[in-house]
Amino acid sequence: MVEFGVLVDVREDRYGEVVAEVVAAEGLGFGSAWLSEHHLSGDGVLPSPLVMAGVLLGRTGRIRVGTNVLVLPFRHPVLVAEEVAVLDLVSGGRFVLGVGQGYAEREFEVFGVDRRRRGRLLEEGVGVIRQAWAGQLGVTPRPSTEVPIYVAGVTEAGVRRAARVGDGVIVYCATPKDFVARRRLMEAVLAEVPPLVCTGIMHVDEDADRAWADAAPGIAYLEGEIASYGGNEPPALRREDYLVGTPEDVARKLIALHAEVRFVEFAHWMRLPTMSHAVAMRSLELIASRVAPAVRAGVGR
Repeated sequence: MVEFGVLVDVREDRYGEVVAEVVAAEGLGFGSAWLSEHHLSGDGVLPSPLVMAGVLLGRTGRIRVGTNVLVLPFRHPVLVAEEVAVLDLVSGGRFVLGVGQGYAEREFEVFGVDRRRRGRLLEEGVGVIRQAWAGQLGVTPRPSTEVPIYVAGVTEAGVRRAARVGDGVIVYCATPKDFVARRRLMEAVLAEVPPLVCTGIMHVDEDADRAWADAAPGIAYLEGEIASYGGNEPPALRREDYLVGTPEDVARKLIALHAEVRFVEFAHWMRLPTMSHAVAMRSLELIASRVAPAVRAGVGR
């Protein structure tokens, strides 16, 4: 069965609301909440996902909380192993570790990390974490459960690395066509594609025009922000490219996407930048009540 989760956008003007939003998502049946990480952002994007994960795990009782993604080259892997073990123990095994190599040049500069070594640091770091949890390094405490490690991969080398060292691959893309391209890359370079968690943009409303009017400013903001980290120009927005519209329209697109990508979980950007809490919650309720059931039924046929 396809699982649904939320990708949590934490900025300094909404830290106080995020907890309530994730609690609401749990109540509506979403299975996971994923936290991203950035540094030096102008609007206070979350720099400490493990801290926030502890807060969310403490306020919820069922939902899994994960990182999408923790930039492993910025941290000592033994410290990560220790902190994740604590999260696992206090939550009864509800934490999922998603890691990546990072890409923003200015972040590597401020942390004094050689960006050219980020792939190697990621792979070595995952290896150290696994050794620590296996009892090979004398690290305590150790997790009470087997904490899944999902690894992000974008390039051919990154995809190979993610499949080699991870329990699954976690992918963020803005549009369905980008997800399909990533799946095709995986199929081209891997003998077997591992379990795939997709996180991306989705917003619904009873009125398709209103859905786009509410989502478009946030998508533009987000695409510009992501492009700036890599020094690129943001793409032109085309309404038909995104999972935005009525619940029925978006469900049909997701069913078609699953046929191409075969993801095990899809987590949508719960509240886009510039979007109000009320608008995001209306979409969340419609996704839970109409999109998710329709997709599960459609994929199951």
